[in-house]
Amino acid sequence: MATINYDRFGEKMESFVLPNGLHVDLIARPSFHQTDGILTTRFGSVNTTFTVDDQLKTYPSGIAHFLEHKLFEKEEYDAFDKFAIYGADSNAFTSFTRTSYLFSTAENVGECVSTLLDFVFSPYFSDQTVNKEKGIIGQEIQMYEDDANWQLLFGIISNLYPKTPLTADIAGSVQSIQAITPAMLYECDQYFYQPSNMSLMIVGNFDEAQIKEIIKNATAGSLASNDKLNLQRVNLGHPAIVPFAERQMDVQRPKLALGVRGEKDFLPAERFKAKIMLQIILEMLVGESSADYQRLFDQGLIDNSFGYEIQLEDGFQFVDFYLDTSLEQIDQAAAELKAIIVNVAVKLTEQKPIFESMKREFIGRAIKGMNSNENIANQFDLWLYGERTVFDVPAMIEQLTFDEVVDFADQFFDPAKLTRYQILPRGDQK
Repeated sequence: MATINYDRFGEKMESFVLPNGLHVDLIARPSFHQTDGILTTRFGSVNTTFTVDDQLKTYPSGIAHFLEHKLFEKEEYDAFDKFAIYGADSNAFTSFTRTSYLFSTAENVGECVSTLLDFVFSPYFSDQTVNKEKGIIGQEIQMYEDDANWQLLFGIISNLYPKTPLTADIAGSVQSIQAITPAMLYECDQYFYQPSNMSLMIVGNFDEAQIKEIIKNATAGSLASNDKLNLQRVNLGHPAIVPFAERQMDVQRPKLALGVRGEKDFLPAERFKAKIMLQIILEMLVGESSADYQRLFDQGLIDNSFGYEIQLEDGFQFVDFYLDTSLEQIDQAAAELKAIIVNVAVKLTEQKPIFESMKREFIGRAIKGMNSNENIANQFDLWLYGERTVFDVPAMIEQLTFDEVVDFADQFFDPAKLTRYQILPRGDQK
């Protein structure tokens, strides 16, 4: 067991690994009313092809998301109902690389922890319940197929990582989920829901000794085995970028996205720092207080629909910019954004006077985020960032220098890795 002290904030985190391999992190905060827990497995939408003991395994797109849905439903109860009885909210989400199960409560913390571990580690699937779920998830998929913003995101991803599992919708397609069977779900549960592939974090008002005992007891039975499968994930690699693509949809205004792919494979500590630097870089370049944002806004080239997103994961990383525009201005808007990306070092140097104030602003945001146990739990990712939490952010920002931020930006925003994707109203093919 290890204790990480955050003396600056009067906080600490207890970390330990159970005999079965489950990694546990506890941050007890007696002055808070709410407690949040999150149980995460390294199984996301990109993990459809992998090898187990040198045997190739391939599963339908969307199976990680499908499994997330089905784990809540047991033969004799529904986990959502059980959490509600204890006065807790519960949820789950699947991303490209992980699946997480969450609860938030102001009471019955021990019961909630037990319920979380019980329903995630006790799978139950049947032909009847799986077939029923196909209809439910199919409707969800169709809803996203009509969501132009969602399609814009996956359009730019398809340009950045063409013909990889990353391009498939996280929920899969209506066709792909039809192939999912209970046997497949049990197999993926066996492969990826191994304790050594999972982490549990609990933040809030709880008795540490009691929670530790509950966790150990809840995982002592079905998770007693410490056997590790020889599972190898398929690397997405660095496929040739598609420089431009577009499609038509039923939209009132065209939608534009520009994306740039990072090429470096980061270690967890590097990735934690890289994400902080990217957040500061993008705020300096195109944040609402930046000179270029104000210029482009005044020219009518961007509006409140403009935004950006950072994806920094194990095996892939990119930044994308998106906005609604007009047919008359779409090319000019794309050219202006491209110029900012291509000349990132020059643009940042122009903004150097605000660098220190920007650092203070981000430190303030991090400290404000410490008021939310949910934020602390959700921002934690053992495999992406190691044992780093929001409490590590202020010191990391304070140590940043302007020169290293500029150097990082100049390396990450490679013009050769830039791509454009757009969605036009039907009948307006360019």
